[in-house]
Amino acid sequence: MKMEHECDCHEHGRHGAEDMPALQKKRRQLLLLKEHMVKVNTLHDKIDTVMSKVEKGNIGLLLTQQKNLKELEKECAVLSELMQDDIMPPKMLQAEREYIANVKDIMHHARLFKRGLRGNVTAEVLRNLERKV
Repeated sequence: MKMEHECDCHEHGRHGAEDMPALQKKRRQLLLLKEHMVKVNTLHDKIDTVMSKVEKGNIGLLLTQQKNLKELEKECAVLSELMQDDIMPPKMLQAEREYIANVKDIMHHARLFKRGLRGNVTAEVLRNLERKV
């Protein structure tokens, strides 16, 4: 007796019993991807919320997000592993990497700016910072 399963993939129609292990593996991978994307989105929300509150007087607030940024980098590494199984689109992973690079750059400039406010930065560093801003 051949067991068939109707699914909503609209690619193959009916799947036989021999297809089920591969489909179950794909389902587990997608659930794992979903779990990690929820974590990524939560970290984005935390970082973005703090970034929206940063002003000249509280620039150090942004630097409190280093832990969340490190966690985001770890999640990106996991997503990169999932990429190897063709589960995650390459553009999504590239967007995550660009987001991390941008936040790191902003944090770097925030550190310099904060030091500049305290007078702990050389004039050359301040000139370079002004050129970038």
